[in-house]
Amino acid sequence: MNLGQRNKISVTGNMSSMTDLVFLLLIFFIILSTLVSNGVNVELPQAKGTSSVTSKMTLSILPDGTYALNGGPVAYEDLESLLRIRMEEATNPVLYLQVDESVPTGKTVEVIGMAKANEWKIMLGAKPQQKD
Repeated sequence: MNLGQRNKISVTGNMSSMTDLVFLLLIFFIILSTLVSNGVNVELPQAKGTSSVTSKMTLSILPDGTYALNGGPVAYEDLESLLRIRMEEATNPVLYLQVDESVPTGKTVEVIGMAKANEWKIMLGAKPQQKD
């Protein structure tokens, strides 16, 4: 006569809810990473809380409308080719743009458009606000 148990109890846990959770987290982080990578690295001209700049390429637009790259004057006609060469040589290619407040917005937009067309990272700088 066979008196052994017919129904054996399984001690292992059910992993289906755990895999659902892992897949939901994976989808969340994939969506989050695409949003972060499409962000724009721009420092708004708010003077409070400005941070120090680590970029080695600074383009300044002076009040008279002339351009200076790292302190040296540059003609607008030569600007894009010179920036292209410098960006290819740089290890961390970020262009730091300093624009005087009296410069027309069109000149700033031209430089930003140039950076966008060449897929360069660009940051806009501001002066620290004077404390009263």
